[in-house]
Amino acid sequence: MSFFNSFFSQIGFLGSFWQEKINYRLFRWNLILIIFQLGLLIFKFNSLPEQVPLYYSLPWGEDQLASATSLFLLPTFSIVILLLNNLIATFFLKIIPLFSRLLTIFSLVFGLLSAISLTRIITLIS
Repeated sequence: MSFFNSFFSQIGFLGSFWQEKINYRLFRWNLILIIFQLGLLIFKFNSLPEQVPLYYSLPWGEDQLASATSLFLLPTFSIVILLLNNLIATFFLKIIPLFSRLLTIFSLVFGLLSAISLTRIITLIS
């Protein structure tokens, strides 16, 4: 029961986390990138072929291809990383502020790289 009490007390600490200007800006830019990804996918989805290159770490050829709906994994992972990192960052804000800041920066970097990858994939096949 004490775990849930500490968890909910940390959730209440979220307000002071967002009062820091840099945390709010990083979160806002990350949301803008995620909305951009979703908007680009929705806008271009009908013009995409059935198979798109997504898994660039696999050998060249058909192994790299995935269905067009798999492109929604990029903004989905960006949302998950954003929420998870910001939640963890609130726990470590008073204990290790640098780690907290690095988590929020990493979520922005992940969202940026995800947006770049999605844009390159769509421009490559369109």
